[in-house]
Amino acid sequence: MMVKRRRGWMRLGLAAALIAVSGCTGMQSYLGGGASPRQLASADNPPPMVQNCGIVGIGSPTKYACDGKVYTSFDLLKLRQNWEKNHGG
Repeated sequence: MMVKRRRGWMRLGLAAALIAVSGCTGMQSYLGGGASPRQLASADNPPPMVQNCGIVGIGSPTKYACDGKVYTSFDLLKLRQNWEKNHGG
């Protein structure tokens, strides 16, 4: 009985690790590197969206990893609003 339980936990851990790795490698990168927030706001490409980032920390505010940097949900919102204001979107 104990061996079956360990196998179940090992399978669950392996599945979670595979999901985490595939999620991180599948994230889109708009600029292809670690750009600063100023570069993101002034670039022709839009800043990353929440749905294209990985969740780093669940709290208040939630933190996301995008393009090799960690942003809060408020940072991403402000970057997007500034970009839309500057590009007429």
